[in-house]
Amino acid sequence: MANGSLYNYLHSENEDKKPMEWTLRLKIGTRAAKGFAWLHHNCNPRILHRNISSKCIMLDAKFEPRISDFGLARLMNPIDTHLSTFVNGEFGDRATPKGDVYSFGIVLLELVTGEKPTHVSRAREDFRGNLVDWVAELSAKGQLHDAIDQSLLGKGVEKEVFQVLKVACNCVVEGPKERPTMFEVYQLLRAIGEQYQFTAEDEVTLPIDGGDADFIEELIVAREGIQSS
Repeated sequence: MANGSLYNYLHSENEDKKPMEWTLRLKIGTRAAKGFAWLHHNCNPRILHRNISSKCIMLDAKFEPRISDFGLARLMNPIDTHLSTFVNGEFGDRATPKGDVYSFGIVLLELVTGEKPTHVSRAREDFRGNLVDWVAELSAKGQLHDAIDQSLLGKGVEKEVFQVLKVACNCVVEGPKERPTMFEVYQLLRAIGEQYQFTAEDEVTLPIDGGDADFIEELIVAREGIQSS
């Protein structure tokens, strides 16, 4: 792929490469979310990726995200949500749709903070956690804004960046039931970046079918707390 993986591009150690602009980060995040939402909610049969990370999101010549690494993917049975396989190695929980959401939340944290999932360059010297731990620590101290990539500050986009940061934080909460669905994540990101028109309104729709009553009920739970924040 022309521009490699999101991980390698975002975390490049090439000092001559300029930091990724915010609109590009939001575009990649929104369109990747659209792809994962389609796998979860519109693909027939539905698919769990189970290995979401910035390394599996490839960027073409126009920086369009392409989802790769389906080696752990499996067909989704809405009733079967008790698998024992862990998502993305060090992170996530059991391989359910909400496990994919957790892993995608880490990708969003990378886009907002510019930090790697397992190493936080701006953390205090004695910090021994990962990116999720660092953001949680800042949030607990009322310093969540300090997590934002400093290259994004002072460019008139801080409100959008902070909104995406809060979406990411909702994706990585400890309780799976408290996380949004991938459909909701996509809709939230799309709303945040509405002025850029990254995606068409009807590209991903919420399916309604008689066999998934409980699953569909979970999908349409109101996320007013996230949307209003």
